[in-house]
Amino acid sequence: MKIAVIGAAGGVGRRVVAQAARAEHQVAALVRRDEQADMMSLYGAKPVMGDLAGDWQSVLDGADAVVWAAGAGASGDYAAIDGEALKRVADTLVERGPKRLIVVSSMGVDRPEQMPPFLQQVLKVKADSDSYVQGRALDWTIVRPGGLTDEPGSGKVTLGTHAPGGSISRDDVAALVLACLNDPSTVGQTFEAVAGDQGLTDALGGLPDPSTR
Repeated sequence: MKIAVIGAAGGVGRRVVAQAARAEHQVAALVRRDEQADMMSLYGAKPVMGDLAGDWQSVLDGADAVVWAAGAGASGDYAAIDGEALKRVADTLVERGPKRLIVVSSMGVDRPEQMPPFLQQVLKVKADSDSYVQGRALDWTIVRPGGLTDEPGSGKVTLGTHAPGGSISRDDVAALVLACLNDPSTVGQTFEAVAGDQGLTDALGGLPDPSTR
């Protein structure tokens, strides 16, 4: 599979790139700086220079699926990146493909008022852009991880519409993204993810069929 990763230099994105390349997928990684491009090359991916505010669409050339792992982070420009940029990507995929899109979002998007105050602004933006993706003619999956850590992945998770509060390693989020790409039953699924005691395949298999909701 050829996978385009947007947000490839971020904490989750670079793990998606590395794991996908190790699994012998072809990976195109969108980056903005030369040192990021060098890192992607070391992982075995093809770096594509671009910027979500300008020229970025060449990362989609020949892709079978897209992973959105971008976020404003410390810049605080949530409306531009977590909001409008994701919407533009969704619109572009509707127009030119590919249709398969995995979005790495955040736990609590549907209940920001229950989350810590410093997260509420970005969660509200993500709620809007997640909803936008859900309304587009795409084969989307939205993964909403809990607090992200740099601990080694365990391969064990708990998934659910509302997962119990907790954290999850970025390694496991990346592995979950790749598992979703290999599992057509995750199309149309939106779920939260934290560390747990189920293997990825079993946990994904336990999600309710979205057509029955």
